[in-house]
Amino acid sequence: MASELLTTLTELGFEPSRAERALKATGGRSVDEALDWLEKNEDLPAEEDDKKQEEGNNNGPVPHAKASTPNHNEKKGEMAKGLKCADCGKFFKNNPLASYHSEKSGHINFDEVEYEDKPLTEEEKQARLDRLREQLKERQLAKKKVEENERKVNEVIRRKGGKDMSAIKEEMKKKEMEKEIAQRKKDKLEDEMAKARARAAIAEDKEARARKAAFERSKRLGIPPQPEKAAKAPAAQKRMSPTGAKEYTEGRFQLRLPTAEGTVVVVTLEAHKTLADLAMAVAAHPDFLTHESRPSSCLRFSTTYPRKLFSHDEMRKSIKELGLLPSVALAVSYV
Repeated sequence: MASELLTTLTELGFEPSRAERALKATGGRSVDEALDWLEKNEDLPAEEDDKKQEEGNNNGPVPHAKASTPNHNEKKGEMAKGLKCADCGKFFKNNPLASYHSEKSGHINFDEVEYEDKPLTEEEKQARLDRLREQLKERQLAKKKVEENERKVNEVIRRKGGKDMSAIKEEMKKKEMEKEIAQRKKDKLEDEMAKARARAAIAEDKEARARKAAFERSKRLGIPPQPEKAAKAPAAQKRMSPTGAKEYTEGRFQLRLPTAEGTVVVVTLEAHKTLADLAMAVAAHPDFLTHESRPSSCLRFSTTYPRKLFSHDEMRKSIKELGLLPSVALAVSYV
């Protein structure tokens, strides 16, 4: 921070030694305080002269002080040497100012010239200070403008980031709702299919009990029993459409995979295929392979309502024999 203030004062035209003295006296807090000090102490001698004067006061009068040669730079109207930039024509009273100009502009050609070192009048001093203060004010305004622009840019970035985050949260919430709705639909479909199977099983059981009662009654009365019509018909035929005109040749399975997300896939098989074939189809399904890589022999199937787990022997039976036509919802599990 002190080096920046020193550079600023030097750039404004003050000698480096006097600028350092001003910063040291004001604690290096700001350029304003340094300018105030320089204005109030314009007539103070250089720091080297102060040290010599202090040494003289401590050690007594200096011998032959009257005969000593005075500093020619302090005399009014005496000639002094400075440096002039041959590239741009600017004049500098000392080497530090010329070096600073060279670093800033890249100019390297300087000529040593003489100039009349006249002290500034009070009006010139005041005009110089006013000019320096105006330059400092312009620098502060420019810096303030840059900071304000940066603040606006940061605010735009912050607001945009907030909007992006809100959009992401809204999208995630929307996806969660869609997933929940889809899951409710699947659960409802499974429940309806399970109830349909239960009603079919109850009707089948009722029909079987009615046939048995009729057989027992005919036996008691000595009447020959009537041949049972389609008593041994496959279960798939007993679950035909209400018209009884169509026999299903393939089955559609809605399968809930044993994953944390409860992924549901749909597989279609021909009526003569077995549950083992269904297990092989599940094991090769892409949605299953993304979570597991187990062989099909490790898979088992079950119904939700009524609750039934198909045994190892039933895995070798066709889906037609097991009465799983035309469609059914099954849960997949591991052995």
